[in-house]
Amino acid sequence: MTSPGKHPILITGAGRRIGAHIARRLLENGQPVLAHYRTKTDELSALEKLGADTLAADFADAAGVSAFARAVRQRHPQLRAIIHNASSYGPTVTGSQPAAQQFLEFFNIHMLTPFLLNRELAPCLQAGGESATDIIHITDIYADNPVPDYDIYCATKAGLQNLALSAAKQLAPKVKVNVIQPGPIAFPKWHDAAQTHNILQQTPLARAGGAEVIYQAVRSILDNDFMTGAIVSVDGGRRWN
Repeated sequence: MTSPGKHPILITGAGRRIGAHIARRLLENGQPVLAHYRTKTDELSALEKLGADTLAADFADAAGVSAFARAVRQRHPQLRAIIHNASSYGPTVTGSQPAAQQFLEFFNIHMLTPFLLNRELAPCLQAGGESATDIIHITDIYADNPVPDYDIYCATKAGLQNLALSAAKQLAPKVKVNVIQPGPIAFPKWHDAAQTHNILQQTPLARAGGAEVIYQAVRSILDNDFMTGAIVSVDGGRRWN
């Protein structure tokens, strides 16, 4: 593992679940973290006790994202990395108008927000010395193999992945941009036992991965200075099925 940087890693959606776990593990290893959140949680309070800087924002529209980016630049003119973890997940709702609204919500969080943050915070990543900095987009294996009932989620995650590949070309050689594709890491509470069983039956390693495996993937990208434009699947083999 490389030595922790003195400049923070910005993690969006760090108030719970995978984002909170990544932030905690980085802090435990001496890496400063700027944790974005929308709603205050117990997990976020725990990160603050570990020394995380925290910043609230609602990414519902471009104005909110730009205001957040300005606040980040004021607090931290230099960043070690950005991890685009903020996400919305769920099956496509019924009815054209509700589905249209869901599409806009998922587009804003999965595509518009990372697009604007990459542009507006690139100077913070490029402000340092010789060593490369990082952007990591956390997408989903369904970006490559969509599930029809989740078509809006899958499409916007695919868009996020494509944006990452463009950014890898645009920001090289100073900024490395890579993608992590989680598979069955953890299941939402609204998944019933039958859904969970079916997914695990189609996963060669036959279990949920847990948040630590995503942190391990993040760590491996941060530590590798000759890796950009890569798509790293962390899915127990689920993408094959």
